[in-house]
Amino acid sequence: MKKQVFAWLYAALIFSFLYVPVFVLALMSFNQSRYNTLPFSFSTHWYSVLFTNTKLMDAVINSVYIATITAVICVVLATALMLGMPEGRSRIKRLVNSLVVMPLTIPWLIMGLSLLLFLMKLGLSKNLFMLLIGHVIISLPYAVLVIGARLADMDKSIEQAAYSLGANEWTTFYRIILPNIWSAIIAGGFLSFMISFDNFVISYFLIPSGSSTLPIEIYSSIKFGFTPEINAVATIILVVTMALIILIAALMQSSIKNVFGR
Repeated sequence: MKKQVFAWLYAALIFSFLYVPVFVLALMSFNQSRYNTLPFSFSTHWYSVLFTNTKLMDAVINSVYIATITAVICVVLATALMLGMPEGRSRIKRLVNSLVVMPLTIPWLIMGLSLLLFLMKLGLSKNLFMLLIGHVIISLPYAVLVIGARLADMDKSIEQAAYSLGANEWTTFYRIILPNIWSAIIAGGFLSFMISFDNFVISYFLIPSGSSTLPIEIYSSIKFGFTPEINAVATIILVVTMALIILIAALMQSSIKNVFGR
């Protein structure tokens, strides 16, 4: 009994350490005080200020735009790569897996600096295309791992049956493979989106002059003077993220029930 109580207390402390700061941030976004001081006075003033802050809203739009394109590219590349991967434990498969997962082991600081030096060697200025390449490099492994795991668990006999009944590659992909992996595609795209949206280092090195993303804007605001609009935008992102996670979980559960019939 004592061990069980200790385990629950330990878990409560861990979750408190992780989530209490987030709860305080969300709570302070409704505090009227500009300096997050007590006593607490409920107000939605900072949300109104947020939507009139054109600089911050432009950064949010840029982050969503870059992250969306990154997620789409990562999902397409990851799906094509995993479908084209040879069966079994071949040397090529191990090599490709190692190359794809390698960005997870390289510090983003080194990655961003390397891409910037590469641009300078080519005599090019920082541009959106190279920024997208950097985001795809660091986001692609997450999509590959999720989609690859789903394809590995898929019953290959269904695909072979489709071929034996005369279906070509495109028909088999559209009618058999895609319905079985679409939940993993959504999950992989969401992970890639969040990694790109949240990234600061790659964006800091490669974003064109005159543009900004939300992480860079938040860093600048904290560095030169904190503004409560940051609490408001962080709370909105938190709520949207939680809603998307719940939606994806529901979609994946529905997909599993459709596939297995229960």
